[in-house]
Amino acid sequence: MSRHCEPVDVKCTKTYTAVLFEAKTSLVWYNNPYNKALVGGPESESAFTPVPRATAILPGAGCAYDSSIFTYAWVKKTLEDASLVFVKDFAMSLAGKVYMDHLPHGYRHTFLIRNPNKVIPSWRKCHDEWRPSKPLLDEEAKEEWHKANIGEHGGFKDLLELYQYGRENQDPAPFVMDADDLVSQPETVMAAYCKATGIPFSRKLIEWENDGSQMYTKWITCRDQLGYFNCDYHTNDRCSSGFRKNEDLPKPASTSVTNPKAIEQIAKCVPYYEKLYRERFVP
Repeated sequence: MSRHCEPVDVKCTKTYTAVLFEAKTSLVWYNNPYNKALVGGPESESAFTPVPRATAILPGAGCAYDSSIFTYAWVKKTLEDASLVFVKDFAMSLAGKVYMDHLPHGYRHTFLIRNPNKVIPSWRKCHDEWRPSKPLLDEEAKEEWHKANIGEHGGFKDLLELYQYGRENQDPAPFVMDADDLVSQPETVMAAYCKATGIPFSRKLIEWENDGSQMYTKWITCRDQLGYFNCDYHTNDRCSSGFRKNEDLPKPASTSVTNPKAIEQIAKCVPYYEKLYRERFVP
């Protein structure tokens, strides 16, 4: 069995995944296709403006899609026409029933959740690196940048609503796993994930050889994502060869959350997270 679950991102905690596996077919990975329809495609209504990048000269530009083709209908049709697919995306990219109706049929829907006390500081760190460098942003402008990217509820409200929609309309038993459970007991959690989705379990799903290949060679994405793949924020992902417990990872300079805006947002996220946490697989 190929290591087709290697790119599962346990730091990207608002992740929504959809999986369809059929025997004797090749696997295709898609990275955030609905998110690009939301923030970069021709139907975009998002207040978020992608950071200007000279994407045409980035490594991998020749094998990435242009964001101009990323409509919700195009994503849905592309996924439904494929035979063996793993899709990772943000629930907020499908917020609202009009967008949820663009979910492809024939998939098993699974959800990866993470404690908002870890999510919000981590996401703010990511956006501090990814935000525009010119013009320089003052503190108020930085908060507006975070708000435009993360949303008021950090994606957790959207995730719960998507879970409920999927359960009521497509998949009566979506699989939910918590990131802390996954990194502390990867074999147990991944074995349960495989059982729920019909994927044969292999240790290559939790331990893999890092061949050094770039992320853009592993995932189908659009050019706007190429610079994001190379952020320092993704260093652990790029260098990974398995799941590592939090205590095994390098310690940040500070693990305490002191920003009042971040603390306020975490409090708004917790009720939605707790509802999903009660639905999770318990190892």
